[in-house]
Amino acid sequence: MRAWLCIYSFVGCSFFITASAQDEVMLQAFYWDSYSDTKWTKLEKQVAELANYFDLVWVPQSGNCNSSLSMGYDPYYYFNQNSSFGTEAQLRSMIATFKEAGIGTIADVVINHRKNVSNWVDFPSETYNGVTYAMTSTDICKNDDGGACKTWADANGYSLSQYNDTGEDWSGMRDLDHNSSNVQTIVKAYLKYLLDDLGYYGFRYDMVKGYSASFTATYNSYAKPSFSVGECWDGSGVIKNWINGTKVNGTPTSSAFDFQFRYRIRDAINQNNWATLASSSSDTGGYPLVYQSDYRPYVVTFVENHDTEYRSSSSPQDPIKADTLAANAYMLAMPGTPCVFLKHWMKAKNDIKRMISARKLAGITNTSSYDVVASAQLYYGVKTTGTKGTLICVVGKTPTAYTAPSGYTKVCSASDYVYYLSDNVASGWAAVEEQIAAENVEVEEETYTINVYVRNENSWSNMNYYIWDSYNEQLNGGWPGKRITETVEIGGYTWYRQEVTLKVEDGYCVNFVFSTGTGSPQTVDVTNVTEDKYFVVTSTQSSGKYVVNDVTATVGIIDIVDNTPVSNAIYDLMGRRITSLPSKGIYIKNGKKYFVR
Repeated sequence: MRAWLCIYSFVGCSFFITASAQDEVMLQAFYWDSYSDTKWTKLEKQVAELANYFDLVWVPQSGNCNSSLSMGYDPYYYFNQNSSFGTEAQLRSMIATFKEAGIGTIADVVINHRKNVSNWVDFPSETYNGVTYAMTSTDICKNDDGGACKTWADANGYSLSQYNDTGEDWSGMRDLDHNSSNVQTIVKAYLKYLLDDLGYYGFRYDMVKGYSASFTATYNSYAKPSFSVGECWDGSGVIKNWINGTKVNGTPTSSAFDFQFRYRIRDAINQNNWATLASSSSDTGGYPLVYQSDYRPYVVTFVENHDTEYRSSSSPQDPIKADTLAANAYMLAMPGTPCVFLKHWMKAKNDIKRMISARKLAGITNTSSYDVVASAQLYYGVKTTGTKGTLICVVGKTPTAYTAPSGYTKVCSASDYVYYLSDNVASGWAAVEEQIAAENVEVEEETYTINVYVRNENSWSNMNYYIWDSYNEQLNGGWPGKRITETVEIGGYTWYRQEVTLKVEDGYCVNFVFSTGTGSPQTVDVTNVTEDKYFVVTSTQSSGKYVVNDVTATVGIIDIVDNTPVSNAIYDLMGRRITSLPSKGIYIKNGKKYFVR
């Protein structure tokens, strides 16, 4: 098991980030709407593979947001951890499994704002360990929503805090006043709960520009996470000021994401000029922090995240559309604490595995030094010195234009990057390739099939099956799903039928909506289906949708007649083949049940 390396040290009552080298690599294990790929159960099953490469895994805000599907940025409950990604029990199991494998789970902490219950100023009350925690209207910043909240509060007999927001205002939800002793008490209890009860390793603080950095210092000093990083989305000068603002006894208590590092890579790719990586200035906010040795211990580098990625045609964001391998290769060869984006990991696992392995063989840390060895429009190279060896990374359109000096071995490459390791550590590369090859051996997923039959009591001329599973994956395409044409005669009725494949795993199921035409009219949701089912679409409606009755118990053993070729072999329920049917009983023929009256 990999030993955990804590960023923080404790001397008496002081609390600070150490200046010692740390070699963590982090995975952001989600993207926007990643409800399937970020299921706690799904991530837990990947622990053996993840543990070979990642020290930290950052997951979405895991509290219940009082919504069927939420990415966690509309926080509602703090101590209820049943979310869109799984149950609290599944979350605890994942965190414990990761910890056993040497992975620290990083919680997404969203405390700038909070969602209300029924009006502008009410919040849910929660009881944890016998203590009831309840925020009130006076815990909301006086100038929330540019004063709109106070206008409503005054008109409805409520009072807000006496203090204005200590950071940027955000109109999406109520901005919490962290000057409030009640807010601080609740947030502190919540953070200790995340660490000491759930087992999280550290925090990623969301939207830290929304409140003073001094409060991050207050919360970290109290909770004592082993890792902390803030999302201060701005230029390098503002980010440095925020890091400095988290100081306790003169030393920062949190690192921050290096947004200018990400923008520098984006600009190099978009402008098709890799020499941009060497530039000392940028239109988007200045010199990347990781380029500045004094701030390297406090920098988390990244090339994409859930906010910058492409989401949809109506929400394109700011994605890096090309050369994502080169972007990751550069990041993983540089100092700082690199954070790999889940979509990139899923798309190019083998390349990223090799990059991380080369980084670790060289012993590159968040304080390593580097030198530029090549800078041209079509390629750019850096040599980074680690605690064990040296790594040369060349990225761009023509990375092979650079010739490595003697004493280096080429260990991995693609069309837009090349890695060279110093010979003193390159001898360990054969073991890397063996490990990756072993991980690439496919394990056949265990599945089984069911049949879902539907009879309609209305005058629909056709039937659509819209199907999604417990990972929220669509199995019959987008709405309204697939038009079903196969029918069978059962018990004197015509039934639509579709075979569905299910995974053999705890909690896995499929769900349906039946409809006609382009999806209207439609039925209510039919959920948690795991076996052969017979459904009847009734003429009764609920909120404009047709009610569905499960009639499996009365139909499932009726003789089925269809055009499927059958075997003449007949078996009883004990699996014994018989030559003739007795007068009564249930028997199996061609995989179906028959009832002899």
